[in-house]
Amino acid sequence: MIKHILTLVWNKKRNNVLMLLEIFVAFLILFAVFTFTIYYLRIYQSPLGFETEDTLLVNLAMDQEMDSLALLEMRQQLRREIESYPEVEAMSFLSGITPFSGSMWSWGNDDNGFYMQTAIFPTDEYYQKTADIELAEGRWFEEEDYTGTYPPVIINQKLKDTYYPDKPVLDSLFTLDGENKIVGVAKHFKYQDEFSEEIPLTFLLRPLHHNDLNSIQIRLLPNTPAEFEAKLNEGLARITKRRDFVILSLDARRERTSRLTWIPLIAGLSICGFLILNIALGLFGVLYYSINKRRAEIGLRRALGATKGEITSQFTLEVFLVAFAGMLLAAVLAVQFPLLNIVEIPANNFYWSILATMLLISLVVLGCAVTPSRQAAGIHPAQALHEE
Repeated sequence: MIKHILTLVWNKKRNNVLMLLEIFVAFLILFAVFTFTIYYLRIYQSPLGFETEDTLLVNLAMDQEMDSLALLEMRQQLRREIESYPEVEAMSFLSGITPFSGSMWSWGNDDNGFYMQTAIFPTDEYYQKTADIELAEGRWFEEEDYTGTYPPVIINQKLKDTYYPDKPVLDSLFTLDGENKIVGVAKHFKYQDEFSEEIPLTFLLRPLHHNDLNSIQIRLLPNTPAEFEAKLNEGLARITKRRDFVILSLDARRERTSRLTWIPLIAGLSICGFLILNIALGLFGVLYYSINKRRAEIGLRRALGATKGEITSQFTLEVFLVAFAGMLLAAVLAVQFPLLNIVEIPANNFYWSILATMLLISLVVLGCAVTPSRQAAGIHPAQALHEE
């Protein structure tokens, strides 16, 4: 039967080539959208490593001419003021490198015996409690670290796995603009974007008088009313003698940043939906046209003893073989992307995308072929031969 169906497909190659090209193009479009969708959703499902709910960020506009003593006194006053509010659970000073801000500071050198590049995140000894960061090993910064022999640093697990696989790192020296001592390893800290891969990162301890600390992250108690921001605004203005600072919700910033990726993904998937609909309508049209043109052939086969199931299988397999040929050609082209490393995406995302695309198109083709094929099987042989 397969040989007979292949012969029928070949004899109608001019009609089938259009369907093959439609499947070929649709496969490549679906493959591209599914690849990026799978890639970004996998990143999205990986943990951030810190809390964003009930958290405020304050971007201070500091006077660049203030000396370190004045900065220290003002920040100490800000800490006392903010921690005195009953709504505040914890607070911490940060640099301009804050979560989801789009700002990044990286450092690279080969002073450790190999080339290493890491993102830098300056903060103070209270940031773990404020952001609820979970440590894989070691500890967070402490006040005693300010007077230690070596400046302390905390790295994330990504940095350890990338540059120190299967090696103990706690209390080891780490060269980064001078020698530092690793005191802890954070499990995760994906601060750029929910859809950005976690990168090697190093936390630096900064004293209150350091010029870097021009942002504040505040963790509030659950269900804190929005009116608290007005009270916080007045307290900040009174101490800094300025009103050009910005207070924003970290959770709202996270959602706003993620929306830049969600919108293209949803748009791409919507296009895929319309594409699948067009494929389905095209298959219905081709099959109904083929049945009307081949009523005599169907009637003759039925008169010679072909069952309804055999007729249904014949039409279904004809369509599926044409679709499979189109998918196979497209899959051969698609598999070149991971093999040639054309796009900097892990290869398994491409392979899963090829599998998902083939499965989806196969289901659509088989689903669309069933009803017209059953209609062909229902043609009465005497009526078909009489009409012919």
